[in-house]
Amino acid sequence: MSEERVHFKIQSSDSSRSTSLASLRNNIRRHETSRAHKIAQELTEKGGQDLVGNLVRAVSETVFAETDSVFRTADYLAKMNRPFTDHDSLIELQEKHGANMGASLHSRYSSTQSVEHIAKEMQKKIVHSIVTSSSKLSVLMDEATSISHKSAMIVNLKVSVDGATPEFLFLELVELESQRAKDIEEALLSCLDTAGFTEEWLQKNWVSFVSDGASVMLGKNSGVARVELAVSDAVDEVQAVNHFKVFLEKIHNLYSQSNQNARTDKRSTLLLSNTSMK
Repeated sequence: MSEERVHFKIQSSDSSRSTSLASLRNNIRRHETSRAHKIAQELTEKGGQDLVGNLVRAVSETVFAETDSVFRTADYLAKMNRPFTDHDSLIELQEKHGANMGASLHSRYSSTQSVEHIAKEMQKKIVHSIVTSSSKLSVLMDEATSISHKSAMIVNLKVSVDGATPEFLFLELVELESQRAKDIEEALLSCLDTAGFTEEWLQKNWVSFVSDGASVMLGKNSGVARVELAVSDAVDEVQAVNHFKVFLEKIHNLYSQSNQNARTDKRSTLLLSNTSMK
């Protein structure tokens, strides 16, 4: 566009007012149909359409779709117990069938990272469901040795998820700095806290602890489960509980010595004798 049009300096060379106005109107009409005016209009319209934002959203949607396809492939490998070396071959197969798999996250290393990310997100959702429903929690723990010959701790849970029947869930494999009971206890509590189980929630809903019979786990003085054993010792010291225990034992002895049970035991003994003779 000319400088005269940009800065509104168009003037008529004729001194006549009517001629000047006619000349100006003619210039205006020609400008309306000019290419410069059309370009200016298009730029004004595009300026209000947020083209950059729309472009970013379109690119993001494409990238998300590609990432979703790659993650589903990695998830399939984990569910089917397939080696991660199959990841690149499966992606190549999908691309041959027209799927858009992007240009990244095609290596087996990316596959392992994808599966790890999926597992963490699934764990977060499961723990959140357990915490919000206040489901009772049992912790099952055992010691193991990692490939690098380091002491490790396998932490499993038995818990009800979404009101279903309680089932076993693997929570974490934790490497131990040492095999002392104190360090194992701290590692277990840290593992539970990191997963999303707060100390306050555990005090209300943690109902049992299970492990092997190793002294480091179940030792009376310094074992990991010493809190549970301390509670048991405290119960033994309470006379009212002891009286109740004796009362239940007497009821059991009385019932087991009844005539009906004696006849049942006698029939069972005869049946076993006849079976052995045959």
